[in-house]
Amino acid sequence: MKTIIRSTMRLLCRNKGFWFFLVITPLLSTLVLSIKQGTLSMYETVGEMEIHELSEPSDRVAYFGGKGKYVVKVYDACGSDLSEYFLKKLTESGAILVCRVKAPQMTKNDADERVKTDGFNDRMGSSIYIGKDFDSEALKGDVKDSLIVYPLSDDERKELLAGEIKLVIGQIKTAAAQSGSNSDSVLSALTKMNEALPSKEVQVFAASDSVNLSNEQREQKGLMGYAFAILTLGYVFAGIFVAHTVINERRDMVTTRIRLTNLSDTGYFAGKLVVGVIVSVALTVIMAGCSFFISADKLAMSRLGFIAMIFLLGVIFSTISLFIGVLLGNVMSANIAAFAVWSMSSMLAGLYFPLDSTSDAIKTLSYIMPQKWFLRGTELTMVNDNSGILLLLGVTAAYLIVTLSLGSVGIKLKNNE
Repeated sequence: MKTIIRSTMRLLCRNKGFWFFLVITPLLSTLVLSIKQGTLSMYETVGEMEIHELSEPSDRVAYFGGKGKYVVKVYDACGSDLSEYFLKKLTESGAILVCRVKAPQMTKNDADERVKTDGFNDRMGSSIYIGKDFDSEALKGDVKDSLIVYPLSDDERKELLAGEIKLVIGQIKTAAAQSGSNSDSVLSALTKMNEALPSKEVQVFAASDSVNLSNEQREQKGLMGYAFAILTLGYVFAGIFVAHTVINERRDMVTTRIRLTNLSDTGYFAGKLVVGVIVSVALTVIMAGCSFFISADKLAMSRLGFIAMIFLLGVIFSTISLFIGVLLGNVMSANIAAFAVWSMSSMLAGLYFPLDSTSDAIKTLSYIMPQKWFLRGTELTMVNDNSGILLLLGVTAAYLIVTLSLGSVGIKLKNNE
């Protein structure tokens, strides 16, 4: 078996594709983990009551829908302190998420055309156009011309939005009646009115099957998901390259000559399996070296825990891809299957985007994917829950037992053929 291991490693070292995945995937994962926080708008933020700023009127807000709030896209042609106050009060309701683009040159006709496009190419609850005359009309309590609301969904929370708008405009009108028609004095009066209101404190509770993470930890979890996806690609093809050696040796009748040495099929495939583990160790070591370019805060866990986690993930996928390649018995088919396993498992595990709003069938499928459990282990590790370690060890053992059992049966059938 030692000869099998040595010869397979020599073949792998001569393969340029093997070196590509061995080096590039850890480097790309390091680059992803070093991304500046605050870029993953699709991941839910806790207790956030801020206005999300957009760069262009054409920017889409569909990704903000995962937060469970009523998404409102605002075209602000006024840009005054009073319109800023109006939008902040909408966000403070807790149920409305405001995405604002400052568009001083936009007219109502422009907004009408933009909303037609958004209705087909984007997804939101409503759009709002704030005209240049918003201040003067809001002080009078009549904003029919400078505040246009465009409902773009059947969500019943549009009534909530209408109620909040009516409430805020009423507050502005009351403040104007008390302090005059000057915007600064009105804002001062509104500030005093809000100070007299009871203070509000937001508390977030995690469900029984979830972990309560901070906003920063949710961002880190999202980055970790992307890193897992890239590393999984490396581990999958590491196992496939080992499977290529088995396929080529079968084609060249090398396995027949190996049987003449009294080495059993079990010993032969055990040697290949050991090579798969060695390759996983090599890729993990390279990733461990790259991880020193990432601060411990970005990892959101200990460096040793991160390295152990990706190694366990690597062993699972290198083993799965090795047996898939051996069972298919064709290099091209093995490559296609490896890519399919990587892409589908990463997507269904929720590495690219949250699956909170998907159907129950998709959520059930996601629990079959190893990466789903490793994301779960990441969450537990972030909150210093030691059960995450036991979870990952148990998941790894379970997947290896299932893979080896099914793979051994398949290999016996393949040999009989």
